[in-house]
Amino acid sequence: MTEFEKMQQGNPYSPADVELTQFRFASRRLCQTFNALDPAATEQQDMVVTKLFARRGKEVAIEAPFTCSYGMNIHLGSNVAIGPNCTIIDSGHVEIGNNVHIGPSVGIYANSQCLLPLDILHGEQEISLPIIIGNNVVIGGSSAIKAGVCIGEGAVVDIGAVVEDDVEPFAVVAGNPAVVVRRLR
Repeated sequence: MTEFEKMQQGNPYSPADVELTQFRFASRRLCQTFNALDPAATEQQDMVVTKLFARRGKEVAIEAPFTCSYGMNIHLGSNVAIGPNCTIIDSGHVEIGNNVHIGPSVGIYANSQCLLPLDILHGEQEISLPIIIGNNVVIGGSSAIKAGVCIGEGAVVDIGAVVEDDVEPFAVVAGNPAVVVRRLR
């Protein structure tokens, strides 16, 4: 099994693999191109974003600078707004629903470091887990979303929250680690 296949299946893998490194270089080049474009060059931005992501809905607005690891694992819905300085480590599947607003300096991390010494000795340093962000979600600036998390429809992640566990639909979470502070329904 290749390191790419291990990564896609959520098994421990080595990010130093040649194929994975080439994928990351390709993504980095596209991100650099996107970040260097004039903010008014919307046609060119759309072309780069279309090449970068696995799927992209209509009315997607991404403010530069933007960074992602692979791009090919990111699925964006329609009417998505992503603020500047967003980083998506998409070693695992990242699904962002419709009508989602992601504030500035948000980190979405679909990878987790292996902690067992024997895994590290064998070169298996990371595990990827999917992140699912439902429809009509707001993620406040400087928040962090950890691997394996599902954020339910209509949820709000407050500014600076560190989301380690699933968020129920229509819940507002805040803090580190994020906890429910109120319900919208």
